[in-house]
Amino acid sequence: MTKKLNVPAVVVGLDINGLGVARALDKEGVPVIAVDKDFDKPSGKTNSAKKVKIRDLEGDALIEDLIGLRKTLDDDPVLFVTMEKSLRTISKQRDRLSNIYRFIMPDHKTLMDLMNKNGVLAMAEKANIRYPRTLNVSVPGLIDGAAHFNFPCIFKPSEQNTEFGDEIKKAYKTNSLDEIKDIYAEVSDRVPNMVIQEWIEGTDSDIYFLLEYIDKDGNVVADFPGRKVRSWPPNVGGTASCTSAYELLDEMRHATGKYFKAAEFVGMGGMEFKKDSRTGELLMIEPTVSRTDLQHEVAIIHGVNLVYAQYCAETGAPFPEQTLANERILWRVDPINRYSKETVTTQEQDDLEKSMKSVEAIARISDPLPFIHYLWGKVCAKLKHILKR
Repeated sequence: MTKKLNVPAVVVGLDINGLGVARALDKEGVPVIAVDKDFDKPSGKTNSAKKVKIRDLEGDALIEDLIGLRKTLDDDPVLFVTMEKSLRTISKQRDRLSNIYRFIMPDHKTLMDLMNKNGVLAMAEKANIRYPRTLNVSVPGLIDGAAHFNFPCIFKPSEQNTEFGDEIKKAYKTNSLDEIKDIYAEVSDRVPNMVIQEWIEGTDSDIYFLLEYIDKDGNVVADFPGRKVRSWPPNVGGTASCTSAYELLDEMRHATGKYFKAAEFVGMGGMEFKKDSRTGELLMIEPTVSRTDLQHEVAIIHGVNLVYAQYCAETGAPFPEQTLANERILWRVDPINRYSKETVTTQEQDDLEKSMKSVEAIARISDPLPFIHYLWGKVCAKLKHILKR
């Protein structure tokens, strides 16, 4: 029987990421409140959380609405952040929330450094961890500084781009300095700070990650090793499907531990790696800090409830020993996983998919409305297309 807990959890953002967080906490008997400015999307139809509409997911409006929400509650809730834009606001204005919400994170400067590609590089050097050769670009003339880089290279914003997400890609795979100059000429008016980084040979299924929650004393409460199977767009995009990777747990623990210790990092975090297909070396790519991301649900379906680990650490409740799944499971986001497979695929990716059962990100028998709403949206779109014809 699910236990009932008193301290609520507030989940900021109810996209697919937030949906996974809400479901994971609700499963443990935690009273969940999800805040967002739009609940018309499929994930907004979940029955795993009470929904409170707010004016915005960033800026002063977010902080003011979180303060207003706290006044309606009997206890200080645990705060779960699912979006980088929300995290920037909350970190900057943390003094307004720290006495009424439960959350831990490194100081603001450290956090901002860890969310910037140049800060990530500096911390990797401090921790003595191998990191791909990287160059910051803030004006066109700096691009020539990568003349001796080995191509192909990745050209990407130095910080996560949210304002121009539909116009500017998360990353561009490039084959020459001239190609980088052409791209920079197109995007620099909106995103002037970019980085050039040497490409690590391999496919999306060569990307691995370690997720963990570190308490205020620096102790790892729980962690989970994972492996991407597909990304969207392929090679440069976000997770479309992933699974567990316990075979690399010790290696990733060692590197991630060194990095986060050097940064004096606490809270929810993760580290992404890529295995060089030529050498077999596992190289660090970048951390995810002080928020959840899509990959946290793959940990949950394998038996490691990292968001509940955060809840327990920040409320003082004991975190129970986790019962690991006895088989590997593929977690996928449809339809982008299908788009990825149809665009680029390898025999290894196909074999990985065929070797395990899969769980879709939205579809759950225990929480069916998000998937029903998603299907209804597809039906309506199809009918509109037919009527137009």
